[in-house]
Amino acid sequence: MLKKTQLCGIVIALIASSSVWAADQTIALKDGRQVILHDNFTWQYKAQTNNSVTSPTLKTTTATSAVAIPIISAPKGVDVELGTTKAIQQLSDSGMDVLLTAAHYEDGTLIIPTMMTNQSSKSVVNVTMKVRLSNSDGQTIATDEFTVWRSINRMPDTYFRPKTQHQGKPITFDVPKAERYFIDAEITDVDMR
Repeated sequence: MLKKTQLCGIVIALIASSSVWAADQTIALKDGRQVILHDNFTWQYKAQTNNSVTSPTLKTTTATSAVAIPIISAPKGVDVELGTTKAIQQLSDSGMDVLLTAAHYEDGTLIIPTMMTNQSSKSVVNVTMKVRLSNSDGQTIATDEFTVWRSINRMPDTYFRPKTQHQGKPITFDVPKAERYFIDAEITDVDMR
């Protein structure tokens, strides 16, 4: 009789724990932000009540180790510091998130890699950005438009599918090397199919 009662208790505990595990869970990060963990192995930041802005960092979201772009509102222009591993800025438009990751300088060129997530329900075939680069004195030293994603027309295999992530083309400027720059970037066109 005792074993039957223990077995029954174990079964009830397993059922209760599996239903709790299947529900969304909220955890707090060391920096105070809260993250909601969903039962489909995805996550998102919980909306903050204050207006504080934090630096975005790359996170893994699924068993396939895909890099996700956090949902963070960043000021329009930001400092770019060479030698740091922190992401620079996240931009969003029409369900397309573009993360400007840590910049580096190589052979006379400032290189800012991009990482993108298509949050929309349509495939993306083109993403264009306008970027202005200034020196530490605030003087504009370069301005250009960059196509960070382009699919091949009428080749659906090359389209940026909904709910996926890809590395985009880097943003590059041939400028003198400096310890810091200031970048003002915006997404100017997202072409969807």
